[in-house]
Amino acid sequence: MTNLKTLSQESLQSFAMDVFSPSLLESAHQTKRRVESLMKDWSTVMDVSLSNQHITSMYDCYPYLFRESFPPIPSDRLSDFAVASSLFALSLFCSDTIIDQSLQAHESAPRMLQVIALQTEALSLLHQLFPASSPFWKRFRTYMGQYYQACIFEKRFVSGELSWRDYDQNTAWTIATGKSGASQAIIAGLVALADAEQYLLPFTKSLNLFNFSCQMFDDISDWKEDYLNRSPSLVLCSLLREQPTEPKEQDLKQIARELYYGGHIYTVLQLAIDAFDQAASLVPGDVSWLRLVSKLRERYEDLMTDITRITQANRQRVAEQPVVQLELPVPETQCQQLAWQGLRYLVQQWQKGFGEVRHVMRFSYKHGFTGKSEVQYGDIFQRAVIAEILSDANQTFALKLQPVIDYEINYLIENRQHYGIEGWGYFPDLPELPPDADDLAQVMQVLFLNKRREDVSRYCEGPLQTLLDENRHEDGSFETWIIPAHKRTPEQERHAHYAEHAWGTGGDVDVMANVIYTLALYDETRFAEVIQSGTAYIEQQQAEDGSWVSTWYHGPFYGTYVCTRLLAKVRPTSPTLDRARTFLKSSQHADGSWGMPGKEGDPLNSSLALLSWAALTRPGKLEDTAPSIQKALAYLQRSSDEEGQCWPYQEYIRMQLTTQVLSYGSKSITTAYVIKAATAWQHLQHHLH
Repeated sequence: MTNLKTLSQESLQSFAMDVFSPSLLESAHQTKRRVESLMKDWSTVMDVSLSNQHITSMYDCYPYLFRESFPPIPSDRLSDFAVASSLFALSLFCSDTIIDQSLQAHESAPRMLQVIALQTEALSLLHQLFPASSPFWKRFRTYMGQYYQACIFEKRFVSGELSWRDYDQNTAWTIATGKSGASQAIIAGLVALADAEQYLLPFTKSLNLFNFSCQMFDDISDWKEDYLNRSPSLVLCSLLREQPTEPKEQDLKQIARELYYGGHIYTVLQLAIDAFDQAASLVPGDVSWLRLVSKLRERYEDLMTDITRITQANRQRVAEQPVVQLELPVPETQCQQLAWQGLRYLVQQWQKGFGEVRHVMRFSYKHGFTGKSEVQYGDIFQRAVIAEILSDANQTFALKLQPVIDYEINYLIENRQHYGIEGWGYFPDLPELPPDADDLAQVMQVLFLNKRREDVSRYCEGPLQTLLDENRHEDGSFETWIIPAHKRTPEQERHAHYAEHAWGTGGDVDVMANVIYTLALYDETRFAEVIQSGTAYIEQQQAEDGSWVSTWYHGPFYGTYVCTRLLAKVRPTSPTLDRARTFLKSSQHADGSWGMPGKEGDPLNSSLALLSWAALTRPGKLEDTAPSIQKALAYLQRSSDEEGQCWPYQEYIRMQLTTQVLSYGSKSITTAYVIKAATAWQHLQHHLH
């Protein structure tokens, strides 16, 4: 299911910055600088460190969101008001923590003092802006009263004094708008500074609708924590009519199923979208506030579409997915024990649709992307990797996983691109991302392992020929992106533009090694020239320490694995392999693990290093590496999660964009590579006699 935490309140606020003008962003940064300067004066008597100060939020520029409707306000007074607003917002965030978490005295006292410091500075500025006779003060007292009443009202539901059965939409509105009631002072202050009373009611109502919408989204995002803390929300109370007496984590899966498939989350999300529509209808003109409301509404609607798509797909999957009961014998070897543990987890994830492997990223329309949604999902490469690993384990251990594998092969075939040269793309629904050679190679390996060569000819020959005929260079390298060099369609021209300006061009050794290895599996004679020239290029790219650096993967171990696997197959006497052995020996930690440079070892990189050793190990030479391999396998046994079900998330894929590096990893991918390493060493230790 969609990870709603990616759209948490904090990310909503940082997202808000994406829709603001440069002048508005500068105003926000100026406000932050002034707030930090004011609070430094308190640092000699108390700790007033402000959390999340690296994040620029809408609370740093709240009054500026309505500036277009209040042009008479002098810039210096608007700036002072923005600082006061930010200080007071920070104080309420801090007090909310004290109230919601029921902190002990030694924990709450410092935070209470921080609240006092923030409010002292805020009130000092507000008294300079508004005389005692200003209507602002009466309204401000009313808003703060609503805040206090809402906090107490909510606590009555938490304590059990009021029944969850009575927590309805009106209750949710009262609590949401009351707890955010202080934000209404933004409108009251602007109205008083500009003497524009006509804007008070419509703008205040718009703000309340916005706050209600954001609270509904927060409730959807935080339902697990709310359930475990016995804290009510509209979405939880629509399902649970009584407060849970002893909430348990093992109940979360069943509750999630009922919330999503029973329509509770959809209903509350629709309330949030409707509130945004009403909020936008109340504010006239071209105001920054409206742009924020509009963009957040789009995001919520994208999420609703995604939830609908996923729940429908899951219902269809349950109807179509074969029933598989994984039956594993008692493990006889250390490698079998590792593999059995990982296989149980992966089959469970398969039964759930592999939602945990999905890579979720946002590609903003602001940056020129044109997907049907800014949020894009990718699982083709990951599921191809897992299907290949399951196929290998199925054959090595003589298991009965073929129904799972066949289902995954059909999924991969059905989700190829159905236009142009076809092929597979990492984010298949992103128009700016072309099909790529890494996905193609990974799918082909799955098909080879399962004797589906007809499918290779039918679905893979087209993109493969485009890659080799139109994307190769004289030095033996070739591009990652599969884009025709001539007679491009408008879509392919767009692919070429983004390859040059966003994704990067040129040969990537990690991708090349995977493709060339696949060609050697496919037809070593037919592709002899491509294999030899490409392999020579890869040999030249070896680092001085004997590793290979990856473009699209974190650390040196994935690149080293795919390169040693290739060279061991097509150039087993290459001197680069001896240097790779030296690298693996020198980089193994004392506990048997391998890890990112300068960091502790981890299961993913240890598995990749073990796979490199497996590729380098010759029959009859096991004794040369036996001690280090046994230490590594023992490390993998120790490094599974606390429940012993799988191995933890590790950074795996690395996407270098023009402005930032984005990472992907998942428990399923780490676990799959542990299975692959165990399978490889099971074969070497028990089948080479």
